[in-house]
Amino acid sequence: MARGSAPVTLDGVSAVVVEVDGVAVDTGPLHAAAWKRTFDEVLRERARGRGGRFHPFDLRCDYRLMSGMSPPEAARAFAASRDGDPTTGPLLVADDGDEDVARLWDRKDRYYLDSLRTVGTAAWGPTVALLSALQAQGIATAAVSCDRGAAATVQATGMTGLFDAVVDGRVAEGLMTAEERHAAVLTETGARLGLGPRCTAVLLSSAPAVRAARRLGFRLIVAVDRYAAGNGTPQSALLAAWSGADAVVSDPAELTTPGAAHAP
Repeated sequence: MARGSAPVTLDGVSAVVVEVDGVAVDTGPLHAAAWKRTFDEVLRERARGRGGRFHPFDLRCDYRLMSGMSPPEAARAFAASRDGDPTTGPLLVADDGDEDVARLWDRKDRYYLDSLRTVGTAAWGPTVALLSALQAQGIATAAVSCDRGAAATVQATGMTGLFDAVVDGRVAEGLMTAEERHAAVLTETGARLGLGPRCTAVLLSSAPAVRAARRLGFRLIVAVDRYAAGNGTPQSALLAAWSGADAVVSDPAELTTPGAAHAP
């Protein structure tokens, strides 16, 4: 959290919901690698068929373009960025592109799950500690993602026992934008926990998720920004960047559980 900011406490909440990607688990490298493998295959095939030069997916520039997007938005955004490349031609060619997007997304998910099994990733230690403390105090916990690999990720990182519910983007099929998908996932999470947003805190690492949570009226919305929030950026500037958040922290360890807050 920015220096000089007051501690963020979880007083008065009956449930805490955390976003899998970026809050519970460091999945960014696996997602990036899965998109690169997916698009490099397509781009290489197109270049070979047209006799042109293969221009690979760039992990720095191209993946940054996808930041905060849902998988279908990300696929469309990258395809649009290559529309002017005569080497490949249009990457989405079937009618409105929905079928092509679906195929790309399915392939990306297969590669993500493959990397999850073969390379692996790790849960964030402070998040695990926070979830354990919340469970000890009888506070419900849930993991969410607008992507489709949340349950597999939670299981692979040994976090299954830390959540009362795990809800992913499978409940948001047919929805395109990240904000719409997050809203559907968060609504379903409340239904599974049997708790409304007014008694629930959410810890989120993507701007669309924060906007969706604000629209749904959650009691406390905390943005987890492991980069900007850890560099001494004033909380006012962080809140301006994370529109809709009540607080911005660099790590869930900065949050105070009700029991700790009331300890002498």
